[in-house]
Amino acid sequence: MEKLFNALVKFDRPRVFLGLLSCVAAVSLAYSVAASWKVYRHEPLREAASRSLLAVNSSFFYDSGLAEPLPVLALKLAMAAGADPDAAVRAEGLAVFIALFFLTIFVLRGRFGGQCAVLAALFLAANPYMCYYAMQGGSHLYSLFFLLLFWHYFDPPEPSRRGALLAGLYGGLACLSRLDAAWALLIIAALSWAARRGGFGLKAAGLSLALAFALALPYAVYQRTQYGNSLYAQELGLRRWANVDRYAYGSWDGAPAGPLSVPAFLFRDGPGGAARDAFSGLGRSLAYELPRTLYYKFLLVLLFLGVYAAFIRGKDRLLFFLAAALLPVLPLAAIKQVPATGGIELRYYLWSLWALCALVGLGFQETLAWTESGIGKWVEGRLKTAKSAGGNK
Repeated sequence: MEKLFNALVKFDRPRVFLGLLSCVAAVSLAYSVAASWKVYRHEPLREAASRSLLAVNSSFFYDSGLAEPLPVLALKLAMAAGADPDAAVRAEGLAVFIALFFLTIFVLRGRFGGQCAVLAALFLAANPYMCYYAMQGGSHLYSLFFLLLFWHYFDPPEPSRRGALLAGLYGGLACLSRLDAAWALLIIAALSWAARRGGFGLKAAGLSLALAFALALPYAVYQRTQYGNSLYAQELGLRRWANVDRYAYGSWDGAPAGPLSVPAFLFRDGPGGAARDAFSGLGRSLAYELPRTLYYKFLLVLLFLGVYAAFIRGKDRLLFFLAAALLPVLPLAAIKQVPATGGIELRYYLWSLWALCALVGLGFQETLAWTESGIGKWVEGRLKTAKSAGGNK
């Protein structure tokens, strides 16, 4: 037994296991991309349906107007190269999905461990909802990609001007993919400051946020110039949400029209209604949508272990990202947008899904470490007992 134990100690198990996991993750990604293109390429486009029209009518980066400009610009460039608009939307969505796979490994590996990083990427690659919305060219995936880069460079252990500028650049691109990403930036900043305070780089954080919002400002200015409202497209969206909540999908005759501001939307039923919607949305998200987005139910056990490990290992940055991803969704989560099941479309939970996969990876990694440590101590104890028994003889 002692020889076997020594051989196992010398054997580089973590490296071999990580290599095998990486192979499985790569195969899963390749299969998901191929299967998604085969299965979903004829599905009607939803969110991105009018993006080709916006791309044709826009003349420069910010002036898509009724939709955030970055996904429109990506399609405009593809169309300028002669690509079919629908095929380009899907191909670009898959390209973002593939980039998100590798970015997941990049941002998680250093701070949370290689196994956590590869496992999170594996669960993302194998998730059918990620694949479906990638083929839909969803703007949530674009913004998620840049949100992760912002989160990675924001509030590092050793703040630097370069890191602050990179965080600001990626934060701005996240907002130009979906303007509601601004809420996520602010929540990440607020939670990071609350957790670290004395060690928080306030100047670097201010520089990051200022640059991010400065990059998004021309889009708001364009909307103001063109429509008389800096948040025209976004507030039109809030009006649709309010009408869906009040009138469902029946007759909308006499329903209010025109933009609805954020405060007016939140307090459309008074302060009590706002609190009720937030708690109802949180309950529905935790009980139904978030477990559903994970798809594989056994991952819930690892998710709980990952949350526990994040607390006891001081890896609360993952929890910050989950909070930043989920909180902006809660005012919408209680609305019955999907008539068949109630609730809202799962694309609004893609940011949260990334955080859940990262926590699942962390839970698996820490469970494996705890198990190996326990087995190692048990074997060492048995060896000591065996030696003691041999000495007594």
